[in-house]
Amino acid sequence: MVSQGVGGHEGYSGTPLWKIQQTRDQRDLLQESLSYAMQRKPIVSPNVLVEAVSLGGPPGKPFARHVLVKCLRKVADRSRIELPSTGLFHNQAPMGLFALFDGQSCAGEPGPGAADYAARNFHKKVLDNLASLPPGFTNEKFVKAALVKSFEDLDADLLKSQPEVQDGCGAAVLLLVGEHLFTAVLGACDALLCEAQEGGSAGSSGSGGSNLALQPVSLGRNQGRCSIPDERARLVRNGGVVVGEGTETQAVGAAGGRSSVSRSLGDPSWKQPGGTVLTCIPEIQSVKLGWAEQHICILLATKPLLDAVNSHEMAGIAAEFVAQPRAACGEIVTTAADKAADSSQCTAVEVWLLPGGPGGEGFSVGSEEGRDVAGGSANAANTARAASEAPKKKAKQNPSTLPGSDMKSARLRHILVKFQDAQRPAVVDANGKKVTRSRHDAEALMRRLLRELREQLYTDGGVGASSKRNSLPMLKSETFQRLCKEHSECPTSQKGGGMCGDLGWVSPDAQAKLGRDFQSAVSVLRPGNWSDIVASSDGLHIIQRIA
Repeated sequence: MVSQGVGGHEGYSGTPLWKIQQTRDQRDLLQESLSYAMQRKPIVSPNVLVEAVSLGGPPGKPFARHVLVKCLRKVADRSRIELPSTGLFHNQAPMGLFALFDGQSCAGEPGPGAADYAARNFHKKVLDNLASLPPGFTNEKFVKAALVKSFEDLDADLLKSQPEVQDGCGAAVLLLVGEHLFTAVLGACDALLCEAQEGGSAGSSGSGGSNLALQPVSLGRNQGRCSIPDERARLVRNGGVVVGEGTETQAVGAAGGRSSVSRSLGDPSWKQPGGTVLTCIPEIQSVKLGWAEQHICILLATKPLLDAVNSHEMAGIAAEFVAQPRAACGEIVTTAADKAADSSQCTAVEVWLLPGGPGGEGFSVGSEEGRDVAGGSANAANTARAASEAPKKKAKQNPSTLPGSDMKSARLRHILVKFQDAQRPAVVDANGKKVTRSRHDAEALMRRLLRELREQLYTDGGVGASSKRNSLPMLKSETFQRLCKEHSECPTSQKGGGMCGDLGWVSPDAQAKLGRDFQSAVSVLRPGNWSDIVASSDGLHIIQRIA
C-alpha cells in the first residue's frame, strides 16, 4: 500500500532521473556547439571600400535602387544558410554582393516597382542558389550558372507575385568570392572593371601625388540593346519585330509599344505569349583579380549616367579620388546630372580594392589565418602600393594598440562641414549661425577641399605617403590650416598653428561614438592619409591620420 502524503517515491530523493538526463543532453549539445565554434574559421569581410551615390530622379520612390552587402557570409550565417566549403568557397573565402537595379532601363515607361522588388529579394535568390551547389560543382562555371538561375527565379517571382508592377528594370551585379569577381549585367546598365595602366601607380590612400591612370573594361555592353547585332538576331528568332538602325533600333511589342532594351526584369506586357520576348538572362563575366595591383576598382552605373558620361571619364574620376569611393561616386553622378534630364536618376557604385588581398593582410586562400573587419581591413596597406606590389613585411606592433584588440587609438585632425536636411533638427556652425547648405552642396565642397589638399601634398613631395615619416611636416601644412579655418565648422578649427583641426589621440571608443562609418574610415588610414568623405551625427568629415 502506498503511504498517504508520500506519493509512491519511497526510497528516492533529489532530482528525477528524466531531469538529470535532460541536463546531460543540454550539456552535450552546448559542448558540441562550443567545439564547432572553436574549430570554425572566423568570417572575414572582403578587403574593400564601397560606396554608392544617387542624384536626380522624380520625387517619391526612386527609379534606381542599390544594394551593398559588404559581407555575404554574415547574412548567410544569420539566415542559417550553409554555403559551399569547397572549390572557390574553400577556407571561408570572403564574399560580398553589390548590386544596382535601374527602373530606367526597361521596355516601357520608367518606374520604381521592379527595381524595388529586385533590390529587396535578389540577395536571397543568390544565397539559395549558391547553397544548392553540391561539392565538386563549386568552380567558376557553376557560380555563373547560379547567378543566371538567380535572375530567372527573381523574374519569375516578380511576374507571378507582383501583378500590380507593370514596369521593368535593368541590373548590374558584382559578386566577390575570394579573389574571383563575378559580374551579371542586364539591360542598359553596365559594370566597369578599372585596370591600372602600365607606368601608372596610385598615390597614398586618400592623399595627394596620385599619378594613377585607369583603363576601364566594360563587362556588360554585349547585351541589352536592340542595336547590337546578336541581340537583334535573337529577337527576330524569338518571333519579335525589330525596326530602325544603329542607336535608333527598337523592338516592337504585341500592343505596338517600342523598346530600345532587349533584356530586363519584369516588364510583364513584353513577356506574354505572342509578344516580343525580352529575356531576363544577364551577361555573365568572371575574372580572377590581380587584387589592388592590376585591378584597382569596379564601377556600377545606371542608364542615364552612362548616356551622359563615358567610361573613360568615370575611370578618370575614380583615379583622381584614390581610395575615396564616396567622393568619386559623388563627382561622377554630379557630372552626369549636369548633362542628363532633370527627371533622370544617376546612380554610381564604386568598389575599391584595398591592398593586402581579398581578406586583408594575414588572410590568404588556403591559409587558416584571417579576421573580420567591417568595411575593410584595418591592416590594409596604403594605396600607394595598390598598383605596384602589396607589402611583404609584417607591420610592427603599434604602441597605441589596445591589449587584445585590433583597433588602435589614432591621432587625428579633420575638417567638419555641417549640412541641413529634412531629417535633421536645426543645425548651427561653430559660431552659432544657422546652417542652410544641403548635403549635396556640402559634399561638393568636401570634394573641392580634397582636391586642394591633394595638390598641396603633391607639391610637398607626397608627405605622408609613408607611415615612417614624422608627423611634424604635416602639422606645418599651411594649406590645411587655411582650409580648416575657412571651412571647418568644428571648434578645433579655431586652434592656432599646427593644432588647427587637431582632435588629439582618439581612442576606439571615442571613434565609435562618432559612428561606425567614422571608425571604419580611420581603421584603413596610415599616417598622412586622408579619408573619404565620412558622415557622422555632426556632419561630414575628411579625416587625416597624423600618427
